[in-house]
Amino acid sequence: MTTQTEAEIFDRGYRRYDGERSGVGTAMRSVWLNSIQRALGLRRKFRFKIVPIVTILLAYIPALAFLGIAVILPSELVGETVDYAGYYGLISISTLLLTAFVGPELLSTDRRTGMFGLYMASPLTRTHYLTAKASALATVLFLVTLMPLLFLLLGYTFVGLGPEGFSNTMILLGRIIAGGLILSSFMTLLGMAAATLTNRQAFASAGIVMTLIASSVLANVMFEVAEVDDAVLLADLGNLPNDAIQRLFKTSEIIDVPSWQSLGALGGVLALLALIVIWGYQRMEVTK
Repeated sequence: MTTQTEAEIFDRGYRRYDGERSGVGTAMRSVWLNSIQRALGLRRKFRFKIVPIVTILLAYIPALAFLGIAVILPSELVGETVDYAGYYGLISISTLLLTAFVGPELLSTDRRTGMFGLYMASPLTRTHYLTAKASALATVLFLVTLMPLLFLLLGYTFVGLGPEGFSNTMILLGRIIAGGLILSSFMTLLGMAAATLTNRQAFASAGIVMTLIASSVLANVMFEVAEVDDAVLLADLGNLPNDAIQRLFKTSEIIDVPSWQSLGALGGVLALLALIVIWGYQRMEVTK
């Protein structure tokens, strides 16, 4: 036997929100923080943490090896100078893998799952959304483009192989930060541009890798086989930021062209990638 009870409905009407309104800045900060957590696999299953952990560790292995050698061997055997600019080439694989994994994860997934539409229903505009996502991707990339170099500088300074004097240390520190910004900006825009063109994360990741490989092969084939001018090597997209970094550290440039051509080509590529992202999202239809 069951007994029935009378249901009661309490109509309390519309109640105005009286809490704190934090504004667009807080919303962007929330998107930035959530995107970093998602990129690093935080609060997610372990399989989402594998790629970030492996790529970040790979970026620090050369620094640990160099510092280990500096501690064990006498300073005269280690060398008088440290090739900080060359370290960016050592971490190129880590940077590429992290970009191919994180970029599509932050953008393509939002559109495929409908989260982009929810973001657009908030006070955020498309510009706010893209700025927060770009900042998150750049922050994650700093873990492999900036922090290993700072760790290396700190370690060498501790064992007595750092630059002489405070001014030289500040100059080198500024170059390291600038180099990290150059490489992170390039990879951030490349990852976002690829993710803008497709909702499929695997396609975007493959597109990032294939774009860099294809541009390198094409530029070098034309240079070696067709004997075209050295300027054709500017089409090698992977070398553009590294060449700018070499010039920043005043070491031997990778591409034998004047600095204005190299930096101009890099600036043009960055502008093109940014235009792809902005144009793609401005014309993108918001769906639930």
